[in-house]
Amino acid sequence: MRVNELSNLRLRDLDFEEKQIHVLRKGGKKDVVAVSPPSMQDIKDYLAVRTERYRGSNDDAAYVFLTRVNDGATSLSNRAIEALVKKYTKAFKSNKSMSPHKLRHTYGTNFMEQSGDIHLLMTQLGHTSTTTAALYTNPEQEKAKKAAELLREEPIIVKWIK
Repeated sequence: MRVNELSNLRLRDLDFEEKQIHVLRKGGKKDVVAVSPPSMQDIKDYLAVRTERYRGSNDDAAYVFLTRVNDGATSLSNRAIEALVKKYTKAFKSNKSMSPHKLRHTYGTNFMEQSGDIHLLMTQLGHTSTTTAALYTNPEQEKAKKAAELLREEPIIVKWIK
């Protein structure tokens, strides 16, 4: 999901029985995303403490992800979600943070490697064009990009002199 899709999730959008989430995509397009069972369990665990910790409503129209403000709750902003993702990825990935967009891209690449189905990927990521989805179909190109980025960290001439 995109950050704004996540920040706009409502309790009514969660379907634990079918293990899917109803998403409002770009341009107001409604979509359904399949979610892994462990991820759905994580959401259930969060919801179990959400009311007490954040004083959020359990009304179907209430936002899923909240933060406390004074004596009430408000939905997490896009910026707050980005900060949380950076904070926790840094804690779990050798002190290197990642953006939500990078996590989404990594998910898309891994999904494409597993499924090999570009149309399924398009549905899962909410793309309307195979051209956009094709960015995830060549993991070798992605690996080459990462290798090139690592080369930028220390100039080649310095490595040669060492």
